[in-house]
Amino acid sequence: MIAALNPIPPILEFSNPVFQPGRNTTVRRGRKWHSVPAARLRLADGSLSPPVSLQTHIKRFDHLCAADIAFEHDPPCRTVAGLLAELRRCYPGFAEHEEVTLCHFLLP
Repeated sequence: MIAALNPIPPILEFSNPVFQPGRNTTVRRGRKWHSVPAARLRLADGSLSPPVSLQTHIKRFDHLCAADIAFEHDPPCRTVAGLLAELRRCYPGFAEHEEVTLCHFLLP
């Protein structure tokens, strides 16, 4: 019998890796992270977390509501205006009508 391959989870990078215990959310441009089952997080000290399970869904940015980003890991991004400013900083040319992937994960 052939052993199943365990792919190495991709790394989620953060410009401001501020996390809270429990649920956290990060918003990414496009669909790249949609349906990714797990990832490792780049922490503030540069180290990597153990793999965390991701729950993802796609939404147009201009359809986001406060509940979608209530658990955003980066406090300034917990408002639509704050998140838009950060997405435009991280993704030059980002437009409000674009799709984003919301990635939810739990931390101890």
